[in-house]
Amino acid sequence: MKYATVIINIKGLGVKTFSYNIPAEMENVIQAGQAVLVPFGRRGLVNAFVVGFTDYVPEGIRVKKINKILDETPLFSIKYLKLLEWAANYYCTDFVTVLNSAIPLKLIEKNSKTEMSVEITPMGEQILSFGKTPKECGITKRQLEILGQLKVFGKISLLDFEEQSKTTRATMKKLEESGLVKFNLEYIYRNPLTIFKDIPVEPLYELSDVQEEVYQGIKKKLRSPNPILLHGVTASGKTEVYFKLIKDVIDSGKNVLFLAPEIALASQLTKRLAKKFGIKDVAIWHSSISDGEKYDVWQRLYKNEIKILAGARSAVFAPLQNIGLIIIDEEHEGAYKQASPAPRYDARVIAKRLAQFHQAPLLLGSATPDVSSYYYALNNNNLFQMLKRYNNAPLAKPEVVNMQEYGKASYRGIISKPLQTEITDAVEGGKQVILLMNRRGYSTYTQCKSCGNVIECPDCSIPMVWHSDGKKLKCHYCNKEMSMPDYCPSCGSDALSNSGSGTQKIETLVKELFPKYRVERIDSDILTKKNAHIELLNRFQKGEIDILVGTQMIAKGLDNPNVTLVGVISADTGFSVPDFRASERGFQLLTQVAGRAGRGEYKGKVLFQTYNPDYYAFQTAKTQDYEKFFDTEIKARQEFDYPPFSQIIRIILSSVNNFRAEKSAMEIAMRLNTMTEKFGFTEYLETLGPTPCIIAKINGHYRFQILIKNKLSQKGHDFVSKFLNKVTLPKDIRLAVDVDPLDIL
Repeated sequence: MKYATVIINIKGLGVKTFSYNIPAEMENVIQAGQAVLVPFGRRGLVNAFVVGFTDYVPEGIRVKKINKILDETPLFSIKYLKLLEWAANYYCTDFVTVLNSAIPLKLIEKNSKTEMSVEITPMGEQILSFGKTPKECGITKRQLEILGQLKVFGKISLLDFEEQSKTTRATMKKLEESGLVKFNLEYIYRNPLTIFKDIPVEPLYELSDVQEEVYQGIKKKLRSPNPILLHGVTASGKTEVYFKLIKDVIDSGKNVLFLAPEIALASQLTKRLAKKFGIKDVAIWHSSISDGEKYDVWQRLYKNEIKILAGARSAVFAPLQNIGLIIIDEEHEGAYKQASPAPRYDARVIAKRLAQFHQAPLLLGSATPDVSSYYYALNNNNLFQMLKRYNNAPLAKPEVVNMQEYGKASYRGIISKPLQTEITDAVEGGKQVILLMNRRGYSTYTQCKSCGNVIECPDCSIPMVWHSDGKKLKCHYCNKEMSMPDYCPSCGSDALSNSGSGTQKIETLVKELFPKYRVERIDSDILTKKNAHIELLNRFQKGEIDILVGTQMIAKGLDNPNVTLVGVISADTGFSVPDFRASERGFQLLTQVAGRAGRGEYKGKVLFQTYNPDYYAFQTAKTQDYEKFFDTEIKARQEFDYPPFSQIIRIILSSVNNFRAEKSAMEIAMRLNTMTEKFGFTEYLETLGPTPCIIAKINGHYRFQILIKNKLSQKGHDFVSKFLNKVTLPKDIRLAVDVDPLDIL
């Protein structure tokens, strides 16, 4: 073909293609999916992606030449491109925005890494086999020794061989010039799993009767077009069922995508996969691996050299070939949804579409399933359950510490006497403790005792959080930092006091209470160093930490049989958030963290500290009764037409000018209502608002929201999408669309 059709990597152009002439030197190497450099108007040279070829362009069009192929290995297939196009349409965003989220441009900039290797040539081997003296061979004694060493090593890195044989580059160069050794430029695969290289491969465990029954049941459903849900209580052995299914898929010649909600969990999962299947066939993908490692993993995926890809949310866009099974563990987790920036995609939704593309089954797993997932699985007869722990080990039964009774006698009003006693008993007995506080920082707000003013972020309408490690007030939304003021900015009083608690404060108090115990903290503030979370969790697993304080990161995935006590410092956190999913999230968090205790042969204990012990979601979490929680929650959802009985589409309009943001939101809501009335959709597309967002200002922008409850499924989604595509706004107004939002804050 004479011309290549390309998509220009410029936001706003969408999937419109442009034709470029293929220079003669590129004719035999250019392929669909490659990144190229092309001239584009006044912008000069820009990045583009080849999506096809043609012999035809309209008459009179002057076609420019492709300037350069940035990477000879294609980054994606045409099928992959169709997935991205679908995602752009579903999430009401620009195609190039999705493209850049899926394929980071740094992948193009990072060239492959190579190094020089060396090996003995047939001529060199002949000299060794003659058994002649070095003089007879025309080389020195040292050169003959080097040839002998190289024959033993085989092909090896030139640098490594020079170090091992204590020789120099000049000596090796002379041998190469004599034709006795050969230099090769070798491609190096940068494997982030080398930290697991010494782990011996183990056979899969034998399944219990319950696991075997579930495994066989799921196998019969693998051709189902609907997602399959495995609801298994914590420590019921869901992972072993996953592994058996993975082996079946690999043995059939297909590949597996395995998602975990967070980086720490993805790393733990990959370690377990490496133990069972070896690091050669396993790869990992998440935001913390280096660009070079991502580049190499991407290339191996595209070449179909990877059988199992494990990763966090973004791994759903990795170009894994020949998919035979997609597993999403802890499927209820909000971390699968990208809150911002656009595209605000949900890896679970993308995975469902990806499964359809590959005609592969999608298996969801959780001890506390998403209410919508459970509802759909139940109604499609695709629900499998393991409601007892492996080998019938008892679940740790949570006990309630009513802080209305114990609060005053607690240490600093935070750590109750019963929890202190249980911590002492556990650690003195050689066991370990997990303490959950689902807020990071030291104090959650700073208040003036004189006038009551709370110090808020100047750019966001939320309190600044005191962080003791950096001695700074920080905003957890815009990341603004400031020093603690000497005087109240409202009344001038010096009576400022830090209040509320975060993980830093809990860590400090626990160290004060138990100075002899080894205490560490894990939250997003400590994840600045690569693999820091892996190192910390490995130390905890080895018993080098007595008490681990953390946020929700420690509530799932940790499988440490020596943990016998879990304490939830403030079990009420989350339940009071003004959001329709607040009860579900609170129930899930408490149930999940309770599952970290008593996973081995030792009995576990869980303490929930609360000021509101009678709330229904809290009571069902205490008894770990998911079905009872679901029955109550689904009735409330149906009454108010919340998911799964509708799809929520959230439109957020913002501006530095409060009045203009509100005015724009009112205009769009009015136009949307007019359109729904015109098409007779009023009953099925309910528009709520506009109203100020619960967090009314972020990063200096005032925010108003419109909520749409779509009860028309795809038809309603397409209607709203087309409406939004026609919306034009002044330059000072920002519009964000969040399809299937996780919260409405």
